[in-house]
Amino acid sequence: MSQKLSRGTAMALAILAVFVLTACSGIPRTSGVNQGSAVVPVEDDAIEFLPSGPVEGATIEQILRGFVEASSSPVSDYAIARQFLTPEFAAKWDATTGVSVDAGLRTVTQTAEGQGQLTYSLNALVDSQGNYADVSPPQSITSDYSFQEVEGQWRISAAPNGVVMDRFTFDQVYQAHPLYFFDSTNSMLVPDVRFFPNGASASTRITKALLAGPSGWLSANGAAHTSFPSGTALVADTVPVSKGTATVDLNSAALSADPTIIRQMKQQLSASLQSVDNITAVNMLVDGAVLNNAISSSIDSVLPKPVDSRPLVLTDKTFGYWTGSKVETVTQLSPVLMGQQPSAITTSAGNTLASILTTEGASFVRNGNAQLVDTRSDLIAPALDNFGYLWSVPADQPGKLFVISTDGKQQQLDVPWTGADNILSLSLSRDGSRVLALLQFGDTYQLVVSALVRGEKSVPSQLGVPVTLSLAAGVPITAAWVDSTTVVSVSAVANGGSSVRTQVIGGQGLDLPVVTAGTPLSVAGANTVAGIRILTSDGQVLTQRSSAQWQSTVTGVATLAVQQ
Repeated sequence: MSQKLSRGTAMALAILAVFVLTACSGIPRTSGVNQGSAVVPVEDDAIEFLPSGPVEGATIEQILRGFVEASSSPVSDYAIARQFLTPEFAAKWDATTGVSVDAGLRTVTQTAEGQGQLTYSLNALVDSQGNYADVSPPQSITSDYSFQEVEGQWRISAAPNGVVMDRFTFDQVYQAHPLYFFDSTNSMLVPDVRFFPNGASASTRITKALLAGPSGWLSANGAAHTSFPSGTALVADTVPVSKGTATVDLNSAALSADPTIIRQMKQQLSASLQSVDNITAVNMLVDGAVLNNAISSSIDSVLPKPVDSRPLVLTDKTFGYWTGSKVETVTQLSPVLMGQQPSAITTSAGNTLASILTTEGASFVRNGNAQLVDTRSDLIAPALDNFGYLWSVPADQPGKLFVISTDGKQQQLDVPWTGADNILSLSLSRDGSRVLALLQFGDTYQLVVSALVRGEKSVPSQLGVPVTLSLAAGVPITAAWVDSTTVVSVSAVANGGSSVRTQVIGGQGLDLPVVTAGTPLSVAGANTVAGIRILTSDGQVLTQRSSAQWQSTVTGVATLAVQQ
């Protein structure tokens, strides 16, 4: 073994040792450490922790701390954590009501005979359905616990439901899973990110949450809904997985579904369970019998296709995809765009339609022509949705949002961000079900997402209550969709650089490397965080490299296009 590898191995073991000593939550089962908590093999090779159970003669403080640490393991319905409870309370305690995520710095005290308290700083919450929410600023929480002696050993006789888990352990034990529900047109699946523990229970938890329906902000006014008939539930309260196939046995309520609904139910299940590593197929039953096996569960037609990962750019010579050595012209759009020289471009799938912004206003581009449809002043970059509608709004009038069809018909859409002074950017998810807006309220900024309801002919009709997302530090410049669940924002910071942050809707944010060269003008996503492109004022398109820095991919770019 080389000296370099030995140092790397030593560092990894040291970090792991610190984690075991401080979090006491167990170790990954792939580790080579010989001492520590026991581990459990799981079919999908996920990390599972098996913390230690209570030791003989433990004090109230030790029992309480050990119980909290043992709650990090959901194996066998939190069997290890229940060892710290009295037999009567062990049957009552419900660990699945939620997770309180803290920084791991806790105070455990005995307050009286048979009484104890746990104090911690709450950073995030996950509810019983897997919905995640950051708590900012963190809140100090104090919880009371009662203790009784059982055969001479202290055991917990009363405690809050749910578990407390430090951030590091949470990130190892829990995984984000998008559940999928149908949009208001019944044509596209909409992701709803939830967090569930890794391991054998993941398939069951995901299915139960799916049957319970979408999150409130998505389901309001029918923006997203489930196709499962009311009352549908699991027969055996479990979704077993064998040789890659998950078997979902539903009760008789599912029998009321017609063939169209059955297909949608299968599509929701297949899409929602595909994020579980060991599941490659789903078998849907009703009371043990196959429910119309001839109906396909293919999800290809109800999920947006990935966009081309190459930057789509307008230069002084052509419009097309940068291949690494040249621009591959998009022939159906390039001639018009070269003539129009727009400052913003959004293209449809297949590049048959585009929305653009020029000094004259917002236009459609199709069939070799540009069609001017909004001539108001101070317009921001118009958005284009997957149903072919152009979204246009003036920067200083964020309430004057027009949705325009290809025949030029304008419809003003009521916005939920009343009180905003300015709007910096607006874009739609590629499934056409959610709207992302970057807003200014006086000296403050908000990045929000709203669910979209569509009416006849898929005409946008209503926006839901906005959900606030985290922003890159500094003065915001722009924001965009990365993929179906993730957005990115770019902000200018005081030292002359620019900060970049991604945010999973319903999940956590992540700060990316700071842009140190050039002034960002626009940003575009392409399927993954690694596919984010930033256009600077000097015509460079920046991408992330393995060195965790932004590097120039192509120069001489006038406009970076967004692919819808």
